[in-house]
Amino acid sequence: MIMHQVLDCIDAGTEYCPCFLAETGDCIMCSQLQGREFCDCQNWKGVCIYQEYIWNGSRIKEQRKDHLCRIISRRQITEGVVLCRIKVSTTLARELNQPGAYVFLRNVNEPGYFDTPMSVMAADGREGTIDIVIHTKGAKTKALSSDSGEFYLRGPYWNGILGLKYIKGLRNSRVLLIARGVGQSPVVNVARKLLAAGNEATIILDKGRLGINIAEEYLREMSCEIANKQVLDLNSLEIPKDTVEYIQKVAAKRQIRLIYSGGTEKLHEGIVKIIDSLEGNIMFACSNNAKFCCGEGICGSCQVRLQDGSRIRTCKTQINPREIFRGR
Repeated sequence: MIMHQVLDCIDAGTEYCPCFLAETGDCIMCSQLQGREFCDCQNWKGVCIYQEYIWNGSRIKEQRKDHLCRIISRRQITEGVVLCRIKVSTTLARELNQPGAYVFLRNVNEPGYFDTPMSVMAADGREGTIDIVIHTKGAKTKALSSDSGEFYLRGPYWNGILGLKYIKGLRNSRVLLIARGVGQSPVVNVARKLLAAGNEATIILDKGRLGINIAEEYLREMSCEIANKQVLDLNSLEIPKDTVEYIQKVAAKRQIRLIYSGGTEKLHEGIVKIIDSLEGNIMFACSNNAKFCCGEGICGSCQVRLQDGSRIRTCKTQINPREIFRGR
């Protein structure tokens, strides 16, 4: 008997569900839209995806569109790193004011294949603005760093973090957030969500190659406890011994319930090893570093192979990140 792995889709139950995968027989959650004859729904989102598809004339719902958005301000944080504040609708800003939110940005003078996924550092639902850090590295980000006063923006997308259910479900506990370099960008919304639920946050920031903590200003405004430490040795690609000991000490002393990792996959792997060495049931969440191209589960660029040999589309699939990084 073939066991079917139960996965969770970030878009399930939203206005964008059912999506393109329903038409191709590749829906992440609905067994009937996968071609099976029976209903095997085990991750109920309050909406029957198959019913929504049938009621919509066996067609997908209207999907995300490009929005022409004005750039309110650009501030160069350091060489090659720019903080942009972008004017969006108040509705879109509210939708992006949560952990894991990201959008696709594109220079107005470039074709569609210049779409670049960018994490939302902060969003203001009242003013209708979002803050995004652009690190200029390749052709796409160089195009975004031009002097154009507008962007094409496609969104909202929400799967920029794996293990979201742990972040959104935790109440009145203590958490440890670790972020390095550009990986600090998503940690702001993570901290805001956790603090709003009565949690206490200890944060470790590593400037990385940028030479500056891009999230520190936002985190200071939230009165977070911040420690500056190197979290990844660039030669060994491992967490330095003194940092490992610091994490272990903080986790034990403060009875940490959740550790979040924002950075490279090498950092994620190191944090998982530390968690596995600790006592207690510590939850783990991390930034989603898969290569996003379409954001809709179609292109396959974001696929990751699990230990059992199966593949998942990480632009849409929510999964316990330990299943990806443990044992590497």
